[in-house]
Amino acid sequence: MDKDFEKLIEEAKKIAYKKTLSEYASCGHVGCALLTKKGNIYTGICIDSNCALGNCAEYAAIADMLKNNESEIDKIVAYFS
Repeated sequence: MDKDFEKLIEEAKKIAYKKTLSEYASCGHVGCALLTKKGNIYTGICIDSNCALGNCAEYAAIADMLKNNESEIDKIVAYFS
């Protein structure tokens, strides 16, 4: 396996574990890690709720990347715990 993907999988695994926020919301059972063209890694977790306030781990990682003024993804993985 590609060493970059191995590193991304490890980073996603570190943050992927379910956390109960309330009886109506949880987060973290999916972790995402992405590698940018500049060589930086950004991560995110999912948020699940009984209303429209949730988002997927991929969106969270991409938002982290964009917040840091990058916009080109080289590789991306999602890990379900």
